[in-house]
Amino acid sequence: MATETDARGPGRPPAASRETVEQVALSLMLRDGYDAVTVDAIAAAAGIGRTTFFRYFGSKPGVIWAPFDATIESLKESLRAQQPGVDPLGAVQVAVVSSTRSAVLSSDVWLERFQLLDTHPSLTSGAYEHWEKWKRALARHVALVEGVDQNNAVPMAIAGACHGVFLAELRNRRNEDEGREAMLDRLNDSLTRVCSALRPLLFGAACSA
Repeated sequence: MATETDARGPGRPPAASRETVEQVALSLMLRDGYDAVTVDAIAAAAGIGRTTFFRYFGSKPGVIWAPFDATIESLKESLRAQQPGVDPLGAVQVAVVSSTRSAVLSSDVWLERFQLLDTHPSLTSGAYEHWEKWKRALARHVALVEGVDQNNAVPMAIAGACHGVFLAELRNRRNEDEGREAMLDRLNDSLTRVCSALRPLLFGAACSA
């Protein structure tokens, strides 16, 4: 006996894809607020059962955080792929832009997810935790290249500055009618300016001056 409401019988269309359910969930959350939207409401709107929802996301917070965690892993992978001796700020810029590009181009609701994180108080604590992981990845890379502790003020300041640029450009994109590539180009340009200003802080640069 089938236990899930979307168990398919002969001629029944396949369940909605993960991407479709994600779009439905974020649309509901933006309209009604994150706290007001239940798993049952998402499942009903997407035409699936609870089992399918939990198979896709694990939980309601998973709709928000799983893609965020994937972006952080992409960021780490890009940093690990940098060649030894490469300017750490250049590596950080490449990693931030490439991981963001991958996230933006792989999801039609990437920006909507950020709007939720940036505007709903109930998501603030979780957002802080995930942004800290994002910044920690940058600080760890700079510290490794520079041969200092990752909690040193310079790597932490660089990570914090890049985070500020990232937030600023996401918020600017949210308020502008521009394409994704234009937003990515603007993010890259802003990181170029900020990283250029931060470069004298690097220990290697200071020692060779």
